Formats: sequence, C-alpha cells, structure tokens
Amino acid sequence: MLSWLFPTWSQPAQIPSASTDILAEPLHHPALTCLRDLVVVGGGGAWPPRATYRDSWPLPLRAYDTAFRAMEPSFPVKESSTDNSHNRKLIDSFRSRMRAQLDQHVNMGDVLSALERAESDSESCSQGAWLGYWLCISFLRHSYRWGVTPIVSEAQNEVSLDFPHQLDVPWSYIQRHFGVTSPGGCMTSLMYSNLRADDHLEYSVTVGMPEDHHSTEYWNTKLIVSMEERALPMYHLFARAIAFVDAGDMTAAADTLKSANDVLKLALKFFFTTMVDATLAQSIWLAYVQGYQGWTLGGIDGISGGQSLTFRTLDSFLGIRPFPEPEKESLHLPTVQRDWLNFLRKYDIRAAVKAHGEDGTAVAAELEALVKQLRLWRMGHMRRMQPYESVHRPERMTMTSGISVVNASDENEMIKHLKRQLGQRLAQTV
Repeated sequence: MLSWLFPTWSQPAQIPSASTDILAEPLHHPALTCLRDLVVVGGGGAWPPRATYRDSWPLPLRAYDTAFRAMEPSFPVKESSTDNSHNRKLIDSFRSRMRAQLDQHVNMGDVLSALERAESDSESCSQGAWLGYWLCISFLRHSYRWGVTPIVSEAQNEVSLDFPHQLDVPWSYIQRHFGVTSPGGCMTSLMYSNLRADDHLEYSVTVGMPEDHHSTEYWNTKLIVSMEERALPMYHLFARAIAFVDAGDMTAAADTLKSANDVLKLALKFFFTTMVDATLAQSIWLAYVQGYQGWTLGGIDGISGGQSLTFRTLDSFLGIRPFPEPEKESLHLPTVQRDWLNFLRKYDIRAAVKAHGEDGTAVAAELEALVKQLRLWRMGHMRRMQPYESVHRPERMTMTSGISVVNASDENEMIKHLKRQLGQRLAQTV
C-alpha cells in the first residue's frame, strides 16, 4: 500500500522559487494575503526563511556569535559517561566557561541599545538578521541548558535553571518580535534558520566529531527545510483553491487541488527516501541530533516534528481535529505561521465545498485524496521512526525532544508510548 512512497528519487537541479510565484500572484483573497505575510513578514521575502548571519547584525549583537564559536567545539563529547558526578563537572565547567565568554565579549548596554533600535526601526535590523540572531541565541541557550551532548540524565533531572542575563534579556525581545513564548528554541529558530543559502549549516553541535556525525546533523536540518521548499507550492495551491471556491469556480478549485495532490506526493517521496540510515544514521541521530533540541525545564518541551509547518498546514486546511490549543501552539510557532494556520482552520474548506452540493463533488474527491496521502504518511512514519527512537542510550533517561522525559522503563516502553500518540493522530486523520 505504501509502495508509491518509496521509488528511487533524484534531486532536481533546481527547485523553482515558489516564494516568487506567491508574491507575483494576481488573484486577491485573504487566504493569499495570509500566505504573502508568511513569506514577506515571516521569512523576510522567502519561505522557508533564509536567515542572515553575523555580518548583517547590529554590531553589538555580533558578540554572541563570537561567544558561541568559542564554545561550539567543547559542547559534544565522543563518549558519554553514565557517572553522574563526572557529568555534573562537565556541565558546570561548560556553563562556567560560557558565562566567562559572555562576560568578556557582550556589552549589555550596547546590546540593549541595539535591540531597542531594532525593535522600533526595521531598517536597523532586517527580518533575515532577526532570524539569524534568534538562531544564535537559541543555540547558546540550548547548549547552556544541557552543558554537554549527548545529553545526560544529570541535566535531565534539573527542574529549574538560571540563565546568564546576557541570554535572558535578548530573549524577551526575540519573543516579542516573533510572537513566541517558549524559553527554548523551536523548529524555526534551530532548523529553518540554520541552513545557509550555500547549503551548509551555520552552527553545529558536532564540531570535532567524525564525518558521519556531521552528515547526520546536516541531513536532519536539510530534510526539514527541503520539505518546506517542496510544500510551499502546495500552500499556494491551497490558497488559490480557497479563492476559487469563494468565487464559485469549482472546476478551477478541483484542478488546483489535483495539482496540490501531485505536489504533496513528491514531497512525501522526498521525506521517506531521505529518512534512511545512509543519510540519518540511527546510531547517531538520537544522541547527537535529537537530544539537545529538547528542553524539559518548567514543563516546556523542545522541538517536535509536529511543529513542522508542512503537516500543520495539511491538518489545518483539511480540518483535521483536534486543533492545537492556542497557548501551546504559541510556544513554538511565530505569529505569522499561526495566522496562516488559523485562517485555514476558520475557513474550513471541506464545509465550504459541502455547501456547494453536487457542484463540489470533484473538489471533495481531491480533498479526500489529500487526506488519504496524509494517512499513508502517518502510517509510514510510525514505522520509520521506531529504530531511531529505540536506540539504547544509557547516559540519559528516555526522552523525545518534543515530549520531554517519558515515564518509560526502557526503550521498548518508550516506543509503545510514541506509537500510542501517533496512532491517536492517525485515527483522527479522517
């Protein structure tokens, strides 16, 4: 049943710029306005967003890049220890050295002036620069939170943590600018913003590690960013389909959604042909890629695959409930992303098409085809994730970065827990 997901796939030489197509769209409709805002406001003119880095930031903020570069090589270790006292020394030493770096390089008076100006004058700090700075501060906060990667139970046991004021003060500006409330990073800050235009990662948590560690870290980010690149034409088609339904042009709406189904099929093929051991090594992913993206402090989770805008857009467009609680979604999704999703949810295209009666039959069939593809992806993903999440890591408690520490006695119980959660969402995908 899943054979169509796994054919041999080769990357095209160049993916057309769907962002350009969206900005040049001649149709006028609130759905297209929300999508343009995602591209212009959320991504600084492109989606997925292309952050800009150190040289584009206001001068005082560049000290944070200096601090992270100094700490970057000492965050990962080749061999994890199960000795809590040893790990406590590692964590405390790393945090102490980071505080020293921040004290040495960061002038908080100048930083505050730069942030105040950036907040009030968009010309002093572009959206790309904001995204790059958010990325840098996120990496600093996550590495300070864990103190060592692979993460260890000694850090997982912490219930609270005081961060250096150099990391807390700018975080409040970042939260206001993007409209997020989490104390930690998210998919937008740690992943979307970390893949440079030259296809390299800006920051890394595997400096000094073997090549397979670097490759797995790269492909973990590349997979997420490339899914957004491949899904963006689908977002455009969804917005156009809504405009056609509102105009009563059901033939154009059906044709548009047929194209959306084709786009989704290619995106899902890419997902499954990339999520293999040759690119994402199972022995490395859990320890060096997934772990540091967690958070756990204050009952707040870290990065989850469920934060992917691709799959939230599908759920929202298709009306697959329950929708996330607004307070929980605002932890990790910036305002413009939530505005896009909430527009799709409120519009409820399946209800709108149903109101057209028999005239909407072909459109309804294309919507059901989208649901079928999403169900098949969730079935395949449930199987594909198991070997990645079940790797034995004795230095840590069972945890996913997006669900925090799980009350499971071993990896097998952990997988059962995850399968229950994924199975519940599969059952809701109707």
